Amino acid sequence: MRAFNYTMHIDTSPAAVFEFMMDFSKSSRWRNLVRRVDVVTPGPLRVGSQLLITMDLRGKVKQFSSEVWAYDPPRRYGVRNTANNVTGVFEYVLEPQNGGTLVRFICDVRPHGWMWLALPLLIAESRVRYRDQLKNLKTAIEQRHSAHGVPEPGRT
Repeated sequence: MRAFNYTMHIDTSPAAVFEFMMDFSKSSRWRNLVRRVDVVTPGPLRVGSQLLITMDLRGKVKQFSSEVWAYDPPRRYGVRNTANNVTGVFEYVLEPQNGGTLVRFICDVRPHGWMWLALPLLIAESRVRYRDQLKNLKTAIEQRHSAHGVPEPGRT
């Protein structure tokens, strides 16, 4: 079930936004609750790659294994994970818009077994947890460009 669909315009090319998003060393600057993201699978990032995501959840450090299910630079990136009888499917879609990028962040929540009973709570919690993620992404990218004082790759 669709938990949320957030969009944000970022005044930067899709290639530069995608490049920033895929630099996992910067994940904690814009991804809510994320401390770090590590690629576990050898080789370049691709569909099927495994990620280890370290997060702060309710005052505790938790780790989740996620699988990349969509990877189409610079247009699309998606991961999914299953924990505690719930599968979260996350997708970022980047489209050129007015000289910049429209970023769409989509989350589907798929409870298993008895977790269907908690579906309204799961969706509400997901919406709150992730509502500022794209705003944080925009701020992090804008700060990077203003700090360097140089145009981003692909823009003149």
